[in-house]
Amino acid sequence: MRLVLEIVLIVLAADFVTGFVHWLEDSYGSPEWPLIGKHVIEPNILHHHQPTAFTENSWFESARVPLALGAVALSASAALGALSWQQFLFVAISVNANEVHKWNHLPKRKRGWLVNGLQKLRILQTQKHHAKHHGGAKNVNYCVITNLLNPVLETIGFWRTLERAIELVLGVKKRHDPSVPAKFQT
Repeated sequence: MRLVLEIVLIVLAADFVTGFVHWLEDSYGSPEWPLIGKHVIEPNILHHHQPTAFTENSWFESARVPLALGAVALSASAALGALSWQQFLFVAISVNANEVHKWNHLPKRKRGWLVNGLQKLRILQTQKHHAKHHGGAKNVNYCVITNLLNPVLETIGFWRTLERAIELVLGVKKRHDPSVPAKFQT
């Protein structure tokens, strides 16, 4: 039972961390940022204008940034003698968050029976759940691996509270997303 609980917690941690990065990209990312602006933020902004465009990317193209970050994290843990199966699992799930995200933008026939089955069992995030991120103000449901965290984070107002705190403490306002209709701008 402990092993199952650990796995569930690792999946949720990967979902939260990748959701946090997704929120940062959507809320504060700028195409002008050095290095990641062109390779991370621009594709993210394009995704809000053309949600299916990134489904044409290969796995490597979608995973290259998290793969590099995961390799650095695992290497650092190995150098410190602290490498564990939990870290491997966390990195493996995190590296594949964009792939899970892509599946929610593909028609059912292109996702394959395994992905469709895992979505039907609610082990992987469903299209219906993810669609909320692309509706309205596009400022909800940043976690893309499961259906579990988003309802909790939205209910407690986690992202909006974090945005208010950043503005209050750092004086940095959330970036205007040009793909969001004016009636949803805050």
